[in-house]
Amino acid sequence: MRMMAEARMGLAALLFASVALASGAQAQATDGYITYHMEPGDTLISVQQRFLKRGDSLAAITRLNRITNVRRIPVGTRLLLPRDLLAWRPAGLVVRSFSGPVTIDGAAPVIGAPLSEGAVIRTGAGGFVTFQSPDGAAIALPSNSHARLERARVYALRDLRDVEFRILNGRGEVQAPTLRGDERFRTSTPVAVTAVRGTEYRVSFDEASGLGTTEVIEGAVWVERSEDERLTGEGYGIAAREAGLSAPELLLPPAAIAAPGAVQTEEVVAFAVTPPPGAQESRTQIARDAGFLEMLAEDVSADGDTVFSRLEDGRYFVRARGIAASGVEGLSETFSFRRKRLGVEATVEASPLADGFRFAWLPQGEGVTHFAFQLWREGEAATPLYDELALPGSATVITGLAPGTYIWRVAAIQADAEEGLLKVWGPEQSLTVSPE
Repeated sequence: MRMMAEARMGLAALLFASVALASGAQAQATDGYITYHMEPGDTLISVQQRFLKRGDSLAAITRLNRITNVRRIPVGTRLLLPRDLLAWRPAGLVVRSFSGPVTIDGAAPVIGAPLSEGAVIRTGAGGFVTFQSPDGAAIALPSNSHARLERARVYALRDLRDVEFRILNGRGEVQAPTLRGDERFRTSTPVAVTAVRGTEYRVSFDEASGLGTTEVIEGAVWVERSEDERLTGEGYGIAAREAGLSAPELLLPPAAIAAPGAVQTEEVVAFAVTPPPGAQESRTQIARDAGFLEMLAEDVSADGDTVFSRLEDGRYFVRARGIAASGVEGLSETFSFRRKRLGVEATVEASPLADGFRFAWLPQGEGVTHFAFQLWREGEAATPLYDELALPGSATVITGLAPGTYIWRVAAIQADAEEGLLKVWGPEQSLTVSPE
């Protein structure tokens, strides 16, 4: 079942976003400070007591703002307060979910445990972890990622939020909150900083090649590299290297998944993915939830065939996106599918009965299983000699087969609350009966 499609931004929206470039660049110039306007009854000492750290912060503020008389500061006076001098409490990022090999500061994560500033997170092959804060912000790290939480603060001044997550290698997928003035939510890599105001986006950095990417799914982000900065709008991506930033490029349309809602009954979960034109590879991901905060597996494929093992019975979500030659990954559509392992392993052997053959089978999967059996002469599948349904037990014996070649197969059958009846045929097998 198709659940949602990620939006793409039109030309009009991009033109609107570009208008904000000048004002955005001006805001970046004072990014290390927060502005405070003196109110009636305020003194510099009261400002320090309410909003600043103890120590020499008062002297630093006095020098920075060139205040000559700390006892006489007119109402409305604009003060610049360095973020590093502001009193703060933790922003409340906690471990929402994880699976596979994940460590935080070298130890296994714990659901609900807080993530502290300076924490180093690593995910191994098949490892996934998501962090979430009370304001709804979420940061998901997929397999083979290395990241550090640089800053996660809520300042005493107006409860302003300030978060920075650094991707040292691998990728991060971010759902950022809507921010107020002077609030920051940033994701950085060694080659670029991505700053947002209420959006959904992805950031990656490949340590080996030095390539960083930002892809905007919803909203808009600033991408900054040294003196170069670009406003990247919804439906666009940008690549960053030591040499600088690329021009924004249109994200590729979603990759197509064949029969995404089909029940997955085989030993492994498999999807046939067709990358969009312009893609060199496709990335397919599976999660427990439609928002992909509880990601379980992913696969990057050049030929479109994706396979996932060790997936338990249940309902899941799948999405796939193309990867352009630039390394920028495209949009995706999310589908719901069901995993229900059901199959049969069958063999044939000579029976103790004269000229008899014993066909035996074992169910694969959980639940009460019945079986069907078919046998026909080679080339005569339309007229089976045996076509038995709902066979009890785990074997049947057939005698009196004339010499020749026969084709046979066994099906596993289960009554199912969602599908009504699930019937999965095993592979066709050949039996040759020789003349005595």
